[in-house]
Amino acid sequence: MGESYQTEFGRRLDIFEQSKEMEIYQTLQAMQSSFQVFEGNFAELVKLLEPLEDPRKSLLNYAAPDKSENLDHLITETKRLLHNFLASAKSLVDHTRVIVNRLYPEDHEFRSEYQRKLNQDLASNVLQKFVQNLRNYTQHYTLPVLALQITFLGESNHLNSTLRIDVEILKQWDKWGSSKAYLDSLKEGLPIIALASRYYILIQDFYIWLSERQSEIHQVDFENLDKMQQELIT
Repeated sequence: MGESYQTEFGRRLDIFEQSKEMEIYQTLQAMQSSFQVFEGNFAELVKLLEPLEDPRKSLLNYAAPDKSENLDHLITETKRLLHNFLASAKSLVDHTRVIVNRLYPEDHEFRSEYQRKLNQDLASNVLQKFVQNLRNYTQHYTLPVLALQITFLGESNHLNSTLRIDVEILKQWDKWGSSKAYLDSLKEGLPIIALASRYYILIQDFYIWLSERQSEIHQVDFENLDKMQQELIT
């Protein structure tokens, strides 16, 4: 009797694990994991740079003559985290393209909807293009040159401190393509936390839409998967 139960359970388990519904679920989980890696790298970068928003602490921690080691460490760690953020941004783009192609054939009605949304929100966005080119610069050419900038704001005597990318050195690279105009528009150094935050919001909004649409498209698949799971444990 026990052997029969085990055999029946194993048969059901095989059906569950090898089902089309499980394949869809695991594929969508893989895309979610790619976004979580991107999100985690963004969070680490912001956590490192947010304390710079207190300029007086920045002066004490980094600008004093005896604090050069602190500044060196800040710049080195920022380069590492910026590299990770840019690499995960590109990985997320690549993984999403592969997953969409795998789940939805060219004749699937969602493919055209997805492509329209992609073109509208990301493909022609100057920030999206620049970040992808900055990733290519960082991955295939060299790490950006960073500098801590502490300035007075107007007549208010308020201090402002940011860690910035030296855009003049970026311009020495000759492969910016369509991002050259955007780069030329940056008169001063490029604040890293502002760049990363704007890009993260852009990508997050797109993936919220994508996740919600996929939940709608695969609602029946998820219901079937839940039903099979319940049958396994009853």
